[in-house]
Parts: sequence; structure tokens; C-alpha cells
Amino acid sequence: MKILEKMFGNSTHLDIILLFYNHPGYFTNITKLAQTLDKSHVTVRKAVSDLVAAGILTELDIGKSHVIKINEQSLYAKTLFNFIDRVRGVEEQRSIEEIIAKRAGARAGSAASGSKR
Repeated sequence: MKILEKMFGNSTHLDIILLFYNHPGYFTNITKLAQTLDKSHVTVRKAVSDLVAAGILTELDIGKSHVIKINEQSLYAKTLFNFIDRVRGVEEQRSIEEIIAKRAGARAGSAASGSKR
């Protein structure tokens, strides 16, 4: 969502949050997350550490694997996802309004050019 990048900047933190937001139930490890985001392992590790410290993500040991997932119990994660839902709703409403305005303008333009004939 471009508006979030405009609001918060294009950051690895935001990329990670949006990845988990857009893929409910998603879990992965640092290496695969770095590959998915096309970012360095160090950059992703730092961002994940920050998000774990904030309580938004959680790290789990599953067998020999160390995985990351959204912390579904976190009030911060829930609030963040609700915020993203609302921003998405505003973006969709703006898009609909822009389409309607363009169509109305196009109709007015064709009506005006049609009446000149």
C-alpha cells in the first residue's frame, strides 16, 4: 500500500508487517524472509528483532527450525492490522470516488462536444 510507504517511509519493518498482514497464518524463517523481501539477512534480522521486542512478531522453535510469525495475542499487532484495514478501506473509497469523478467528467465532455455538432 503506497499510502503507508508515504506515511512511514519504505522500510523493512513495514515490508515485514505487510507481508504478514497480507498472508494470514504465514510463518517463515529469517533466511526465507530475507529472500522473499530481497533484503539482506542482517537487515531482516534487525527488523524482526525490533518487531519481536515490540510484541508484534513472535519467534518459535519448531523442531530444529526457528520460525517467525505474527503474534496473534498482541494488542499492538491487532491494532496495527485494524489500522491497515482502515487505511485500505479509505484507499478503496478514494479509488471509487476518483473513477466516478472521471466518468462524470468524460460524460460531461462528450455531452458538450455532442451538443456542438
